[in-house]
Amino acid sequence: MKVYNDCIPCFARQGAEAALAYAPDDSLLQQEVMRTVLRIAAEADYQKSPPEIAVEYFRAIIKLTGEADPYAEAKRASNEAVMKLLPQLRKEVAESDRPLETAVRMAIAGNIIDFGTPHGQKDNGLLDVIEHAVQSDMCLDAFAVFERRIEDAGLILYLGDNCGEAVLDRLLIEQLPAEKVVYVVRGKPILNDITPVEVPQVGIDQICRVVDNGHDAPGVVIGECSTEFRELFDGADMIISKGQGNFETLQDCGREIFFLMKVKCDVVAEETGLPLGSIFFQHSEACG
Repeated sequence: MKVYNDCIPCFARQGAEAALAYAPDDSLLQQEVMRTVLRIAAEADYQKSPPEIAVEYFRAIIKLTGEADPYAEAKRASNEAVMKLLPQLRKEVAESDRPLETAVRMAIAGNIIDFGTPHGQKDNGLLDVIEHAVQSDMCLDAFAVFERRIEDAGLILYLGDNCGEAVLDRLLIEQLPAEKVVYVVRGKPILNDITPVEVPQVGIDQICRVVDNGHDAPGVVIGECSTEFRELFDGADMIISKGQGNFETLQDCGREIFFLMKVKCDVVAEETGLPLGSIFFQHSEACG
């Protein structure tokens, strides 16, 4: 997905929020952060995806402030809060008439935990969001293909997104043949996205293999990811992609992908044709 004009105010909003996060006690440095973000956003190639622009200014912010991960504590707290809900959510999945579908819906609901989008939120109100997702319409044709691919796949590549949300990824992976699953996290800190540091907080490494993609974008920029990740991506029999950033970077990649996310901004609402707040479960077929 390329940059829409409406993405540009979102870059500025992210810059303002980043200024407070990366330089909380230095108003002059906050101004310099804002100038840096606005300059990079103004000069960017809008044929790139929004996450490709974002990683450019976040790298510049880190260099400017010397702060690598101001969201570390917020990520830990988010994981801890959702882990407390895991026993209750497991029970709901176990008692469901369609446990795999219920786990998918819950995993999608978890995507609301996002520090990078205007309609994302922390983990507050998550149970209400989950309840909405469990009751919402979902493309059952895509889900039928999803079930078949799980059965046939030898390697399932699961592309993670945010902390907190990752607990619900674990819930879904527990409904999959976990020995087939490789869960992928970011290579370095970016916003509240999960990295190798946070993986033990949610225990996904206890149930399946986990790798990082060797890159720091809030999405998957395949050409800049590690050789290990690219080989897994090319060799996977099934790819599950969580979140808007992964959708924005992989939508036109040509691979068959199952996209799972909440629609959290007006641009993605326009791109998907769904209202804000919708659950999005799409089977994107391979090209060529």
